[in-house]
Amino acid sequence: MKTTLKFSLYVWILFIPFLSACGQSGSSYKTESTADYAATEEATMATFVNQQDGTEGGTSNEPIVQGLHVIKTGNMQIQVQDLDKAKEIVLQKVKANKGFTSAANYNDYSYQKTQNITIRVASSNFENLMKELANIGFVENQSQNSQDVSEEFVDIEARLKTKKEVENRYTQLLKDAKTISEILEIEDKLRVIREEIEAKEGRLRYLKDQVSLSTINLTLTQKLENYSKPPERSFFSRLFENMGEGWDDFLMFVVGVMRLWVFWIVLAGIIFIIAKWRKARRK
Repeated sequence: MKTTLKFSLYVWILFIPFLSACGQSGSSYKTESTADYAATEEATMATFVNQQDGTEGGTSNEPIVQGLHVIKTGNMQIQVQDLDKAKEIVLQKVKANKGFTSAANYNDYSYQKTQNITIRVASSNFENLMKELANIGFVENQSQNSQDVSEEFVDIEARLKTKKEVENRYTQLLKDAKTISEILEIEDKLRVIREEIEAKEGRLRYLKDQVSLSTINLTLTQKLENYSKPPERSFFSRLFENMGEGWDDFLMFVVGVMRLWVFWIVLAGIIFIIAKWRKARRK
């Protein structure tokens, strides 16, 4: 009897680790695949930030120096004597500074002609081109704006790296998926994370374009010498004109009232019926 009990105890002790291993292997994928990808992303992001700060594992304490990313924009309005000649000079100066025009708009009014030009130029040549354009004519208005997007630039790059790491983890989980429900669940999470990656990459491309190429909004204006303002009218001429307009408004009012003749007939009939009913009631 004792021998039998000892043998059963030994078998049970040897069998417990095997059951534990089977249970863990059967539940490990389910736990990983159903975890919310947002929590996974936050955990990966925290790891990335710690690595950047040199706080994880104590491997690095050196500060990270990020580049300066600035978007430069200039606005300039210049009055010139000859608009066509000034436009040619602008194009020459833009070409000399390795820039290009991305948009142009021409307007011809009775008193002046205007040419709006949108110029894109390398940020290193931005200030030099602004100075050269100022010599074309009389500068009526000029302004410059610099927007530092370094923080957003670094934040997007960090989040992109995090999201791509999460994408790789889900891709690996997809390879190990066994059931249809698990495959569909992981594919849905992959679709969401990939859309977010594409949005971040698009924003990053836009920022890089704006930083590398500055924008100058230039307006050239030519006053027309043969333009003469219409003479001012006298008090009596404006008075008689307004009286005529008042008479026209009165006629329009009469016409509008007559257009509602059906309404007036119906209203008169209703009033007549009510008056007759009240008279009969008094009797």
